[in-house]
Parts: sequence; C-alpha cells; structure tokens
Amino acid sequence: MAQADEQPVIVEEKIVRVNGEISIRQYSKGRFLGKGGFARCYEFTSMESRKLTASKIVPKASLTKSRAKQKLMTEIKIHRSLHHPNIVGFEHFFEDSENVYILLELCTNQTMNELLRRRKRLTELETQCYLLQVISALSYLHGHRVIHRDLKLGNFFLSDKMEIKIGDFGLATKLEFDGEKKRTICGTPNYIAPEVLDGKQGHSYEVDIWSLGVVAYTLLVGKPPFETSDVKTTYRRIRMNAYSFPENVPLSESSKNLITRILVTDPTKRPTLTEIQAHEFFNQGNTIPKTLPPSTLACPPSASYLRQFVPGVGSSSSVSGNLRLTETTPSLPKTSARGLKDDFINTDRPVRKEETNRQLRSSASTVGTEIWVKKWVDYSSKYGLGYTLSNGSTGVFFNDSTKIVLNIPGIRFKYFERKGAEKQDVCNTYLLTDYPKELQKKITLLQHFRSYLEGDIKQDTNEKPQEENADDATIYVKKWMRTRHAIMFRLSNKIVQVNFQDHTEIILSSESRMVTYVNKKGERNTFPLASALESSNLEMTKRLKYTKEILSSMLNNPKQQEKDLEP
Repeated sequence: MAQADEQPVIVEEKIVRVNGEISIRQYSKGRFLGKGGFARCYEFTSMESRKLTASKIVPKASLTKSRAKQKLMTEIKIHRSLHHPNIVGFEHFFEDSENVYILLELCTNQTMNELLRRRKRLTELETQCYLLQVISALSYLHGHRVIHRDLKLGNFFLSDKMEIKIGDFGLATKLEFDGEKKRTICGTPNYIAPEVLDGKQGHSYEVDIWSLGVVAYTLLVGKPPFETSDVKTTYRRIRMNAYSFPENVPLSESSKNLITRILVTDPTKRPTLTEIQAHEFFNQGNTIPKTLPPSTLACPPSASYLRQFVPGVGSSSSVSGNLRLTETTPSLPKTSARGLKDDFINTDRPVRKEETNRQLRSSASTVGTEIWVKKWVDYSSKYGLGYTLSNGSTGVFFNDSTKIVLNIPGIRFKYFERKGAEKQDVCNTYLLTDYPKELQKKITLLQHFRSYLEGDIKQDTNEKPQEENADDATIYVKKWMRTRHAIMFRLSNKIVQVNFQDHTEIILSSESRMVTYVNKKGERNTFPLASALESSNLEMTKRLKYTKEILSSMLNNPKQQEKDLEP
C-alpha cells in the first residue's frame, strides 16, 4: 500500500473533438500547494508540454447541493473572463468522475501571508509598490463590474517575477448594472467591510476599497487593525471602526492619513481608486519600483537599495521609517547591508515556494548526540545552499564549493576552501568583525541566509542548542545534492541525511553504524545499519536503497544527472 502511494498520480482530461474523436491529455499531479473551503491545490505538470500550472481540485461530492455547484460555476465564469497582469491567469477547467479541476497560473513565491509572516512588517516603499499593483488590478475588476469581496493577504499571490497576482474568485460577484447592490454576507473576518456585516443597505465596489485599507494597515503595522482572538469582538470593532496606530511602529503621517481616509464606516465617503492613487502617500517625490527584488522575500531592502528611489535619504519621514525598520531587523546586523551588491538585490531568480515552505521545515529526527541539518534553503541557481544545524550553528555551501560555518554565538566563523591536488578542505578561522576583504560578499550572503532561516521558523522552546566548545571539530555540510525526489546532505561528522519530498527522512551514522527512519507522521525508528535492509518496514527499506543509489552516484559519478535517480 505504501509503495503504491509513491507512484506519481496521473490525472487524465478527456477531450471530445467536433468530429466525435476522443483524445486524452495527461497531467502529473505534484506537490500540495494549499487548501481552502472544499478545494485543495496541487502543482500539475502537463505530460505533453511539461508546462507547470496550479490545479484547484474540487471534489464532486462537495457539489451535491445546487447552490454549491452554481457558486463554483460563477467563480469559473468570472475568473476565465479576466485578463490582467496582476490577476492570477485562468488556463482552463475540466472534470472527471470524481473532481472538477481548475488550472491556474502557478505563482512560485507563495502569498503575501507567508511574506509578512517572515518579515513581520514591510517598509513603506514596499507597501507603495504592492498597493499600486493591487489598485491596478482592482481598477480593472471594477471596470468590468466585478467585485472581489475577499481581498486579503492570503489571496495575493507572488509570481516568480515578484508581481502581485490577485486570486481566489470564490466569493466574487458581477453586477448586472451600475448601482446594483449585493446583499450576501461574505468575506474574511479581519477584512470584511461594516456594510457587509450590516446587510440592510446592500454593498458594492466600496467593500474592496475597505479591504484595501485593511491590507495597507496590515502590511505597515504587521497585523490587521481590528484583529482580536474572538470573531464576534472583531465584528463589533469593525462596526464601531475601533482601531488605532501603535506607538512603537514608525509610520509616516501620509500613510496614517491614507488609512484613516479609507477606513470610514460610510461607504459613500471612502475615496475612489483614482483618489487613492493620487494621495500624498504615493506621491512623495520618490520613484516607486514596479516590482521588488526577490531578496525582500526574506529581508528588508537595504539602505543602499532605498537610496535608488528616494532623493535625500533621511529628509522624508516615510524614508526614515523605512531605514529604522531595516536597521532594527533582529537577525541582520547593520553592517551586513552595507556590503550588499546589486547582484544580490536584483537577483533574477526568486526563492521558490517549495523552498520557503517545505525546505525550511524543522527536521523531526534526532540521532543520539549527533548533529544534523535542521533547516535549509536552496539558492544554488545563484549563490548556494544555506542551512542551520541542530546545534544552532549556521552555514553556507557556496557554488564555488567554498563553505562558511558561523559558530553558535555568532562571533567566529570558519571558512573552508578546497586546496591541493586532492581538493581537501582547508580551514581558516576569523572573527565576524575581522576578516579578509575578499570575503565581504560571502559574509553578507551568510548574514542574509542566517536572517532568512532564523526569521522564518521559531526556535523550539523545548530544545536547547548545544554549547559550543572552541576545541570541538566544526561540523559542516561537505557535500549535497538534489534529486527529483529528495535532497541529500553529507556532513563532516560522517552523517548522511536524505530528506524526501513526502516528509520522510533517512539519517545514516557511520560512527554509530545506525540508521534512523522518520515516517510521514514524524515517528522515528532506529535500526542497526547491518540489518536495516532486512527490516519488515518496506517504506524504510525502499528509501534506504534509494539512499545507497544516491551515495553510489555521488562517489562514482558526481556529475550524474538528477533525473536518472528515481526510487
């Protein structure tokens, strides 16, 4: 049964031609992207064109009521009619005996929800950039008599080019005529407009304007203005328009003025999209970038980046607010941004969704007192692989095969270079405050990887990092490789660790001669290496054999293509 689960799932679309001929189009169902309502979203790959899309899968069992079926058809009808650079592209839809499949544009950089969770809050320059894209999409929607009715950070997707794409039209409606009012109570508690809650007078385009104001507040402050632990209390605060600006967050007067003007209980007194775009907040003499660099997925823009857009840094209240946010990022010292080059800021490849979601998860395994890779991020298309170990230290395996490991207190680091005919790692130790100038860029990257990894995942309060002894041998990743189904690390402490895409893990220890297997539920079992392949645990033995193939490939033919390795 477990083995059958490992086979790729093929979804078939039956196409009936005009002449009655039937053809089959196949898709490989890939990784899980998210869920909402009755639908679950997966990555689909066309077996014919190899094109990647996001597939929203709605079980037909959830559509037994005619209202649910009509709601889905309305969503499809509205979404397929929309074509705008800041709206998730609609490919097409089809069905089989069990499900309805809606194929959509794949946005590789998750949603604004994940971005804000990592970043806590955004600078005003970033907020200006994102809001202008949302306003552009809203102007298009309202111009086509469509009200979204569920604008929120979770429905703002980020493309590989860092463009905002508004998605999820499950609550959208299209007006039949100008002046029509809708009366359905719908939306997400934190973002819902007071006239929707009231329901008596009906609502129109102004509900999207209200939500835009909530979004602006949330991006700048870090949490929604009316948020409480109780939904009824949140609704009461929305009806009363009871919110305030926290004193500990530096905000410009223009940003507070814009939010105050939008969050007005009477929908007729809210500004139009044109008036919002003409507001002082968007017109302070600075240029606003059309898109932001992918590095801002993890870290605030540096002072040098901000200077490109704002003349006379420090004179504008909004800019000084930006700089304060940049400089107070806890995991990123002030000095790290100064050496930042344009090639890091303007990187052409963003951190992809699976890298910020799956690859940064905490490992569920332990191997006695051994040290292993706990979380990681793959940025090897440009720089390398960043990781943290279970003892709390941070390292980077750069694309030129040099390696850096920062000790647990974050004071010293070791730099490894391959030298000599046998290409052995040669180590030098430096202080983070005193190192050769040629290492400046690598130290900057180390700090960014460290900030990204520490900022995205909270430290387990039950797990204390091991104390570092200056005389201990530094543990670091000596080699790593990615295959279609897993990522493998070979550590200097003779640990081989393979993390599979289905969240199972194999950890081999040459020192203890043991193998640890972590199943999909996070349950851990340890076996003697000598007898592990004879185990009755078929899932574990299958992955162990695959691990042996990877090791054999690395030792005998390091340049073997990843696609040749399949479990």
